[in-house]
Amino acid sequence: MLVIGLTGGIGTGKTEATHILRELGAVVVDSDKIAHLSYEPGTEAHSQIVSKFGDEILADSGVIDRSQLGELVFSNVVHREELEAIVWPAVDKLIEASLLKEEQRGIRIVVIEAAKLFESGWDRFTDVIWTVEAFEAEVVVRVANRSGLSESDTKSRIAAQLTREERVEWADVVIENNATLENLRDQVTILWESIPK
Repeated sequence: MLVIGLTGGIGTGKTEATHILRELGAVVVDSDKIAHLSYEPGTEAHSQIVSKFGDEILADSGVIDRSQLGELVFSNVVHREELEAIVWPAVDKLIEASLLKEEQRGIRIVVIEAAKLFESGWDRFTDVIWTVEAFEAEVVVRVANRSGLSESDTKSRIAAQLTREERVEWADVVIENNATLENLRDQVTILWESIPK
């Protein structure tokens, strides 16, 4: 089974590239969705997160309010690292289980989508790594349009990730996404179709 790691910074178009890959028939392991599973009440990570950050991050239902938690961790490097130390090992196990399940199903190509593929160590699951990149000015506009974050909030989130240069250096394939969605679709389609199936 071929495992492709798909990464890229905030606002680069990584999620759009993932949608395109799904449309083309790729099986995708979405690390964000897996992380959200690890936040569910009753999980070990949930109790550790609440113990570390307090009840104020909980919604009335007892579910972790991710936007509340996000505000807390993106404004404080120590808090972000504490959260990652709880969540990443839980996600690691879930990714490994997902890959095993897909292999048993006879799936030949799996994509792991992860913004922090390298930082988390999940790149060790991959055979090849693609990164989606865009100019910072483009990223700021996209993030403002998509989620209403200010330029300073966006830049603080960019600063919390690896630099573009680091991702490009460590990736096998760089997808430049500074043009249209159609251009991104063309690039991703060509890459997908170049893989022996």
